[in-house]
Amino acid sequence: MLTEAFRGGVLTLVGRGVQVAAHFVGLWLLAPHLTEGEFGLAVMVAVASRLLGSGSDLGMGVVALQRESCDDRRAFRLSMGGGAGAAALLALGAPLVARAFDAPASLKPLLRAAAPALLLAGLASTARARLGRNLSFGTLAFVDASVAIFAAYRRVRFAQQGYGAWSIVLGDLYAAALGAAALWLLAPRSKAGPAGDLAADGVRVVGTRTADACFAQADRFAVGRGLGEGALGLYGFAMQHAMALLSQLGPVVEQVALPLFARLQQDRAMLARSYLSLTRLFALIVVPAAALLWVLADPLVAWLYPPRWGEAVPMLRALCVAAACAGLNSHPGLVWLALGRMRLRLHWSLWNLLALAVILLVGIRHGATGVAYALAARSLLATAVAQGITRRVAGVEHAAYLRALWPGAAVGAAIVALDLLRA
Repeated sequence: MLTEAFRGGVLTLVGRGVQVAAHFVGLWLLAPHLTEGEFGLAVMVAVASRLLGSGSDLGMGVVALQRESCDDRRAFRLSMGGGAGAAALLALGAPLVARAFDAPASLKPLLRAAAPALLLAGLASTARARLGRNLSFGTLAFVDASVAIFAAYRRVRFAQQGYGAWSIVLGDLYAAALGAAALWLLAPRSKAGPAGDLAADGVRVVGTRTADACFAQADRFAVGRGLGEGALGLYGFAMQHAMALLSQLGPVVEQVALPLFARLQQDRAMLARSYLSLTRLFALIVVPAAALLWVLADPLVAWLYPPRWGEAVPMLRALCVAAACAGLNSHPGLVWLALGRMRLRLHWSLWNLLALAVILLVGIRHGATGVAYALAARSLLATAVAQGITRRVAGVEHAAYLRALWPGAAVGAAIVALDLLRA
């Protein structure tokens, strides 16, 4: 089982590497064709879509993946109903979203155009779960990499034709359609199984995801609402760079680790060893990468992008700290889910959201850069607390956790120290 998971992890990492490359190349080609305001409008669409998308499958993707046996047909019906409901809410609620952001009227048609992607997400969710349950990680990696390349291509082509903010919305919609079709063609057949309390578990997953989505998008909403689409464009630009690697690695963890942890839920010793291995791997990847981006932020932005994007550099550096913490904090919640601790996961998400709301009230007074530094400070504290809870739940010794953490932390600290000495 561990060999299959390791092989799947390698394949998935390769696929995510392709996605990171497609993301950066696409952003590099896209940036000269968009203003900060147009990019900010696209970020507003993404905020609304991700909030509603957190419940677009009614949690069936996670529930069907966590269970060894599941009524796939019922899960599909629930998932499709959730996707249709989320799409309708986004389309009908577009005026309310635009008013909440205090955005120009041009945001409303963009939101309506993005709505079908939520229906497609509901369609694809259970197909992805069936592939994950069969440990078909190579197939998932191929589909996701192909979709990322196609999305980057369509975004750039639309931007070159002068579509502005529409280039991102339409490019993502085209990619969502391709991804849903590919997953359904390649997924194994759905099978009957015990229905159990699918809906009840799905509600808990949706509650957790919604709280997580609110948490993930709260900073962008605060910047967009309080400072306007131009400031949000710069902040979103910095966020996309800081979180680019993590945004690809996070789904890898959920795709590979959740099925593995779920199978190991009766073997706590093996679960703890698997958790420590994942912590060591993430520390070695995410922390040095964030440190390197912190060091190179100024010259990279100056070299790759038009001068107007240089204002995002201070935000980018602060968000590198948040990215490093988020990387270490990306898999503890999966242990809680695998052990059936849905309530703990939900309560953690709600407390996280409350803490973020308080700290954003302080950060917004200092502009978008203040929000970035506030997010970094909260991430440091939240990571320490979440890891402590997980060590207790999974039976991991404190000393063993520190041994897993220190190689990556040492490399990241050395990168920053060498830069400070050079300066």
